[in-house]
Amino acid sequence: MGNEEFSIIIWCWHDLKTDITQVRLMSVDTNEAVPLKDGSFLLRISIDANTSVVRCFIRHITSGREAYVQGGPKLRAFVKTCLLCSSKPEESAPPEATT
Repeated sequence: MGNEEFSIIIWCWHDLKTDITQVRLMSVDTNEAVPLKDGSFLLRISIDANTSVVRCFIRHITSGREAYVQGGPKLRAFVKTCLLCSSKPEESAPPEATT
C-alpha cells in the first residue's frame, strides 16, 4: 500500500462586524481553493489518565460518522494555542491567495 498525501493550507479569520469566523482552504499542490461542504463537527481531545494516551475524536454531526485521529502529547496544547481564542477575537483580514 503506497502513501497518499493531501496537503492543504487553512486560513481562519474573524470579522468583528458580523461576528463570524470564516475559513479558507487552499491546496498546497495546485494553489486552488478546496471547497468544503456545509457541516458541523464535534472535536474531542482526551487523555487517558491510566496510560497518558492522547485521543482525538471527530464526529460529523449531521451524518453521525466519526473517526479517531492519531495524535501525540502536543495535540491538545496545539489545538488550544493555535485554534481556540482565549479572549474576544480581534478582527483580521481574509488571506490573499498566492499565485
